Amino acid sequence: MLSNSTAFLAIWHGLESAGKSEWERWHTLEHMPERVGIPGFLAGRRYMNDNDPEQCCFTIYEGSELSVFESEAYLERLNNPTPWTGENASTFRNFTRGACQRIAHSGFEHGYGGVILTIRVGRGVGFSTDSKTLLTLNEITTEVCDLEGITTATIGLCDAKITATKTTERTLRKGTTESILDGVLIVEGYNATKVKERAAKIEDIVSISPADLSPLPHQIYEFSYMLRS
Repeated sequence: MLSNSTAFLAIWHGLESAGKSEWERWHTLEHMPERVGIPGFLAGRRYMNDNDPEQCCFTIYEGSELSVFESEAYLERLNNPTPWTGENASTFRNFTRGACQRIAHSGFEHGYGGVILTIRVGRGVGFSTDSKTLLTLNEITTEVCDLEGITTATIGLCDAKITATKTTERTLRKGTTESILDGVLIVEGYNATKVKERAAKIEDIVSISPADLSPLPHQIYEFSYMLRS
């Protein structure tokens, strides 16, 4: 991720097969340029996995700070969707979204992996954000980055209040379930096979960590499109 990015918006979802082609056109030609044009949005990337029937798409927007994702400019767009946005809203399925503070990161700055592995995590009752836990989280990302084929590892914690803000765009997605994550480990790599081979090891690193995080099954996506401000 970019060195001046302290937060990110992570989005997973599936797509209605009949509308997928038009959705990709809209997302590439209108939606991502619209988002990256908002002050504080630094970059947007889309990754796809057509073999995942539940959530074939993962999109990440990097922000200069967490407050970007509740800014007046961003909410103005969310509450005034374009006609093309309205037409594509029904294509979304199984929507998961989280505005996250980046709290741990290891690996290359400014470089992006062609493959992304995401592991959503739940915070246990013993989890905290004290200095000892933050050190442990950075140890997790460092250990992950030591694995062959991995270039970057990032941990973000979701701000539930910002994420749950009700908007017109959210209402338009009424045909899909929508869930909020607790936190996420995002791992980037340069070789899909190597990333897949190391997925179980990465899950183990999270599971045995004293940070009290419970990992959900990993998901893997390959690069589709990127836009920077």
